[in-house]
Amino acid sequence: MIDLNDSNWKELEGGYRMPYDASVPLKKLETDVSKQEIDAAFAELWNELHHQGDVGLASYFAVPHLIRIAKEKKLFDYNVPGLVTTIEIERHTDNPKLPKEFEEAYLFSIQEELPDLISQMMKVKWDMTLTATALAALAVSKGHIQLADAILKLEEQSTLSEFLENY
Repeated sequence: MIDLNDSNWKELEGGYRMPYDASVPLKKLETDVSKQEIDAAFAELWNELHHQGDVGLASYFAVPHLIRIAKEKKLFDYNVPGLVTTIEIERHTDNPKLPKEFEEAYLFSIQEELPDLISQMMKVKWDMTLTATALAALAVSKGHIQLADAILKLEEQSTLSEFLENY
């Protein structure tokens, strides 16, 4: 895992395939306390780390930090499982490869830390969005990428309604 103070963050590409320093909003997540500040940091991360199916190295390097920060601060909403799951799903499409030297730390965060975060989230009430992102996160943690993608797509009300009509 790259330290948030490492200058290499400035060179990593995000979802727009342009350099994006994800360490700045990640540091804000670590330190900000108001819901408004945290929501703004998440909005930026969603926008910059994922764009129309594109993710970059900044997206991958942000994943362990997102999970760590959520666990430490008990940020128990859809943002972390949703964004992490989206990044992991898109990693398996036409996006940059995960660097070998980072693979172990990244996969540990997906396979071990993400399910632990979901377990901690069991203490709060889940709305439909948190339920869908938590289920999808568990699916990616076990390597079921297509199932996770399907779960996230079913969370959209129109898709769910269409599915139920045909079921």
